[in-house]
Amino acid sequence: MGNVVPIFRPEVVKEGVPPELQSALSQVIAEGRFIKGCEVAAFEKELCLELQTHSVVTTGNGTDALLACLMALDLREGDEVITPAYGYPAAVEMMCLLGLKPVLVDVNWQTFNIEVGLLKDAVTSKTKAILPIHLFGLPASMDDILHFAEQHGLPVIEDAAQCLGAEVEIEGTRRKAGTAGRLGCTSFFPTKNLGCWGDGGAVFVNSDDVQLTQKIRMILNHGQRDKYLHEILGLNSRLDTLQAVVLRHALKYLRDANEKRVEIAIRYQEELREISEIELPPFPHNPLNIPNVFTIKVKPQLRQQLKSFLWEKGISTQIYYPLAMHWQKAYQSRIRSGSSLTNAEKLTHCVLSLPLFPSMEKAEQDRVILALNEFFRNHE
Repeated sequence: MGNVVPIFRPEVVKEGVPPELQSALSQVIAEGRFIKGCEVAAFEKELCLELQTHSVVTTGNGTDALLACLMALDLREGDEVITPAYGYPAAVEMMCLLGLKPVLVDVNWQTFNIEVGLLKDAVTSKTKAILPIHLFGLPASMDDILHFAEQHGLPVIEDAAQCLGAEVEIEGTRRKAGTAGRLGCTSFFPTKNLGCWGDGGAVFVNSDDVQLTQKIRMILNHGQRDKYLHEILGLNSRLDTLQAVVLRHALKYLRDANEKRVEIAIRYQEELREISEIELPPFPHNPLNIPNVFTIKVKPQLRQQLKSFLWEKGISTQIYYPLAMHWQKAYQSRIRSGSSLTNAEKLTHCVLSLPLFPSMEKAEQDRVILALNEFFRNHE
């Protein structure tokens, strides 16, 4: 088949380990500071400055970050949390583990994000929080979500794992995605805008609530404030020092990497807009968006044919996500539908994500564009 255009390729695979990073990693290895090394605290401060928020607390992965946020709000068994019905179900999974009731609301067809107009019918006396997911690099409508949440006295937890570096407008002021709600969180999974070489995550505390920050740190450290004194229920979740070193390096180039993502998305838009059989995502119409993946919509009867055709041409694609959350066996008996879920259901049959990553070469994108045009010429 020759060289395959991957759906994602870490920069280090193409470029190797730069000397600056190699030196920093070697220093940690030489000193054996693999857990709670000073680089972890340094990364938290640097990311906090980049996001212009109050505090950042790192975690072992993005799912633990979601879990810590839910635990920190003292939600009780049976409490309801409103969240979108389409996306990766990590948040729903954590709600179920805590005995909470996920209330699923449909998403907007264009943006893939929670449909704000449906929130009012999803709220009950048991509703205790809203957890929007910023999907594919397209931030949810946080201004409207926060206005609704304030009217109902509900805290908002943002899942910003797929759009770090993107921005939202709140009453005319720009803020980084993930920093508008009471709490935000992200994953540093390698495919994310800011990714490491394994697992990692973080919680963002978006106010000067020192007690809340301290509580989250305790939750992530077995409920300890002081060693061997377990005051509350917690878990064990921390960012490895070596991953913190990798992330400190990546953070320096995050804006450049995100600019490259936007550049690739713009070219897809320009080169694919004449294909009437596909619907393109709303990039780059909003300058605040930072694409994480480039997800097109195609007729359900053509999707598998297109996916197979591209693979024969040496091009990887991915279906994010083949099942809406309410169709997942693990959650069916534990969730409540807060609206009809028509768009979430339709999207599972028509979405297809194309390769998009900062180290993508123009020749690789040429291959994707040429193959798509060839496929649809043959299906006119």
